[in-house]
Amino acid sequence: MADRLDFRLRVRRGNMFTLDVEDSVPLSGVTAITGPSGGGKTTLLRALAGLEAGAEARVRFRGEVWDDGRDHVPTEARRIGFVFQDPQLFPHLSVAGNLAYGAKRREVKSYDAIVDALELGPLMSRGVLGLSGGEQRRVALGRALASNPAILFLDEPLVGLDGPRKSELLPYVGRAVAEARVPALYVSHAGDEVTTLADRVLGLAGGRLTGWLPPPARLIARVIGEADGGKCLRIEGADESAGVDFVMPLRARIGERIGLGLPPDSVMVSAIHPGRNIAVAVLPGEVLDADQGLAISVFGQRLHLGRGGVHARGTRVWLSILRLLPRPEPNDSSTDLRKTDQ
Repeated sequence: MADRLDFRLRVRRGNMFTLDVEDSVPLSGVTAITGPSGGGKTTLLRALAGLEAGAEARVRFRGEVWDDGRDHVPTEARRIGFVFQDPQLFPHLSVAGNLAYGAKRREVKSYDAIVDALELGPLMSRGVLGLSGGEQRRVALGRALASNPAILFLDEPLVGLDGPRKSELLPYVGRAVAEARVPALYVSHAGDEVTTLADRVLGLAGGRLTGWLPPPARLIARVIGEADGGKCLRIEGADESAGVDFVMPLRARIGERIGLGLPPDSVMVSAIHPGRNIAVAVLPGEVLDADQGLAISVFGQRLHLGRGGVHARGTRVWLSILRLLPRPEPNDSSTDLRKTDQ
């Protein structure tokens, strides 16, 4: 199929390491590439970008040949927005100057929506050396998006940040990718990052792909109002009269759709209502399947919890959700964040 990234790569590093991989990735949403450190995740991104000298590469992007053993499209012509582990901002330029540099490479006329999505407005006149680590990562992502990429490569963009800073920054990443409608390859070995952002997950270890892993369990909710302590969200289904409202701290707009990632250890399933407890939300469900992991319908949304269960098909159950990882979702009215000269 044309709307895919197809690759066959082999990269040798002497006798120490060899990356030998072949697969086809859908060009929609966020594909997480995960596995232990040293497994070849960064090398994979660099080889796909044409940055690995001596790589044996066959790469097609939406049917366009990037590498085939004879022809080689230069990295700068591949329209990849690359966000590295180090933000690699230009220290002599302001935030506005860094964004403008990205924009002028692709004749982008306006990137105001990128500035809004990443809340960079108050930072535009500041120098980048005085920014916090999280602010620098937002600027690096904004510069990559301002270059009007056909695809984003994000190589552990939150490495070095502590837990609270990561939690603060992840929704920005999700919103920017969703609103820009640009596919992304996201490298990380951090479970919470993958659960928050990924639409699909590809494993990599020891220079070899270990296969496609189950995608994160996720419920879709909508922000319906403001509340003390954050935003009021409603998990809804096909029946608009049914649903559950709850409040969680969140940077989000009224009416915005939010994907709520469920870490594997965050859901407890019981056959009776658990009563008041420490859960963020208690949701009713119905068991759809328990043979290949526990599949549960919650207001018509299918959740696959990836483990077997003692509950038979058709059983009414209650889900106590201990932790939710929010990700802004594309709205039907979402448009490209960038305007380019034609």
